[in-house]
Amino acid sequence: MENKYNILDTDIYVYDIRNDNYEVLRKYFLKYLNDDEINKIEKFKNDNDKIARILSYALPKIKLAAILNVDPISINIKRIDNCRPYYTDYNYYFSVSHTKNYVAFALSKENIGLDIEERVNRDFKALNYVADPNEISCCKENDDFYTLWTFKESYAKLKGTGITKDLKNIIMDNYKNKQTIFINHLVITLCKE
Repeated sequence: MENKYNILDTDIYVYDIRNDNYEVLRKYFLKYLNDDEINKIEKFKNDNDKIARILSYALPKIKLAAILNVDPISINIKRIDNCRPYYTDYNYYFSVSHTKNYVAFALSKENIGLDIEERVNRDFKALNYVADPNEISCCKENDDFYTLWTFKESYAKLKGTGITKDLKNIIMDNYKNKQTIFINHLVITLCKE
């Protein structure tokens, strides 16, 4: 089931994958995938991981093809600047994120980074890897944790760095081109350059 949200004038598509079947999805989406994508998907042992990956590869291509009125099979992904994904020949960036039961993605003419998380009670210790002490001290509740965590992950995707200790130097309050939304039990953050 698809839900669409708009963050920073960018459409975000969110899919609930709890009732999806990998073999059914594989048959339907296989034609949109290249050999490298299929090989990466097949390496996962868990069907939920395979489902998240197949949708992460296929759905953005299908959406972009609809926007551009082209065949999704003709859309190829190029990795640029630290592995950030980019659609060659179409000047579109995209960012994909998944959490246990959901897959989300965004398409944009601007470089973007997206993160989605399901809200559960968390141990804030994970922030020690990505946040500075002042940011950590401001995390009093789960929503504070998720706002900071999803910002750090979306920023890392925007820059193509991955989750590194360098993220401690990127202070959330200093970065203005970001937005976080809370939808039921989901937290979604988008960063733009």
